[in-house]
Amino acid sequence: MTPTEILAIVALTVYALYKQSIKHPVVGRTRFKLALIYIVVGVVVGGFYVPVDSLSWFLLAGSMLLSIVVGVARGSWSRLWREPDGQVFTQGTPLTIGLFLLLIGAKFALGTWQYMNHQPNQHGGFGEVLILIGLMVAMQAEIVWRRAQALLTPDASQSAAFVSIPSHSTQEKFK
Repeated sequence: MTPTEILAIVALTVYALYKQSIKHPVVGRTRFKLALIYIVVGVVVGGFYVPVDSLSWFLLAGSMLLSIVVGVARGSWSRLWREPDGQVFTQGTPLTIGLFLLLIGAKFALGTWQYMNHQPNQHGGFGEVLILIGLMVAMQAEIVWRRAQALLTPDASQSAAFVSIPSHSTQEKFK
């Protein structure tokens, strides 16, 4: 990677860390906005090398799987709450921010290993890193969105319990 590409990844990483560290509303129609930015920039700037052998395909598949797993974990462990006005908010935690940084570090380590020990013309490039970060952000956004929907839609069994009127002896247990 060139110094300019590394600087761009650092800038995008700082922006993503800032966005994760502040409280923001969960909005369904724009939940993939940041993911699309990463993916589009990754495609436009290039640097995505199509694997030509089984080891390179395996490493690309492993990177994709790692992005998906980290995205699901981050979505599951992001702080999520409902305000009194009904709006749902989310915010990253030190754990989710750490997972983000570990994913980027793992991708760079994997690319460096592949470059040093495999075939130098078949390593992951700048575009690939951005696309894989976009995949992780998309998975996180979907998990957060699904969790937000669960906060907005009470479980049928819970709503039935609130609607039914318990007998006098049961009412005491709910006080």
